[in-house]
Amino acid sequence: MKYKRLNQNTYAFWLIPKSASMKPISDEEMLWRKTLSNHRSMEYEHSRGYLRETLSQIWDMPPLGIPLNAPPGKPPILPSGMGFVSISHCIDCLLIGWSIEKIGVDLERADRSFNAPKIMFNFYSHKENLLLNNFKGEELRKKVLKYWVSKEAAIKCQKGVIFKDIKNWFYSERNNTIINKLEFKKNFSLFINYKDWYISIASKNCLKDVSSIMCTY
Repeated sequence: MKYKRLNQNTYAFWLIPKSASMKPISDEEMLWRKTLSNHRSMEYEHSRGYLRETLSQIWDMPPLGIPLNAPPGKPPILPSGMGFVSISHCIDCLLIGWSIEKIGVDLERADRSFNAPKIMFNFYSHKENLLLNNFKGEELRKKVLKYWVSKEAAIKCQKGVIFKDIKNWFYSERNNTIINKLEFKKNFSLFINYKDWYISIASKNCLKDVSSIMCTY
């Protein structure tokens, strides 16, 4: 089945505050929502509603007519010919990315507090640890967070599992690539410090800065 695409761009991105009002979701999604805890159910309804809302801006159909397969805990899937979507949450925002080709996105608050040395030791490669040992304090926290969002976006692009796969991916800031050492897969990685957030986008194609096409609600 062919679908009429309204927006002819290769990529589209939306940043949506968690405080934005809910949008309608399908009857099946409502049933899935009821199986989740209160916080997860609200997050699920918010993300699937805005997935439908934003995709309706690309395809010539109402939000509830979008043939989206998006059960909880699994990457959302569109039928062949409608492209690929990826989503990411942080404490105050939802990021949605769409592309006609495979894509992965990740989002974190730029000021997120965490134990940077522990993260790099437990989840990053020996080579990355050697590079990151050149940084201390706040600079180290920023670098570790930048590596994390870049790796997670690449893993989402390949439909992997973050805690299983993260050590297998090596992030190169020098040429904006991220490579899976075991499977010899490579993605191009675009990192953006957009307002209060760190955003990473992974694709098989080289990406330019997308800040100018980032839509906000």
